[in-house]
Amino acid sequence: MKALVVGLLLAGLSAAAQTKPAATTPPAVVSAIEGITNKNFQPDTVYAALSAEDQRVLAKEPIANWGVAQASGAMTYYNLVVGTRSYQLLITKAPKDEFSTATLLRYADPKAKPEPIARGMLKPKEDKPK
Repeated sequence: MKALVVGLLLAGLSAAAQTKPAATTPPAVVSAIEGITNKNFQPDTVYAALSAEDQRVLAKEPIANWGVAQASGAMTYYNLVVGTRSYQLLITKAPKDEFSTATLLRYADPKAKPEPIARGMLKPKEDKPK
């Protein structure tokens, strides 16, 4: 039930959010998501809610500070709490999709609604030839 509520909330936020072109996804965000998931993150949406402070926090916080992966149905999520602000990385995979989708959310304070700040596809890392 919780996964359904979060999924519906994300769908509503995605439709209502202002977006920027995917090309403006900051390296700190891409690096954080790739470090957590150990997959290549290919952003398709950066939301207007992404701030310079978010970029600074995500670049500064080591991957070890993110919580252990928790699963709920077809969704896996990781949490990071920095002061009163927290972040959540949601990873979902619909049965018909080839790759998983990662959505990075920010909670400005403990009672705030989640604000999506980036979304994209997770693809397996390619082995580099020796």
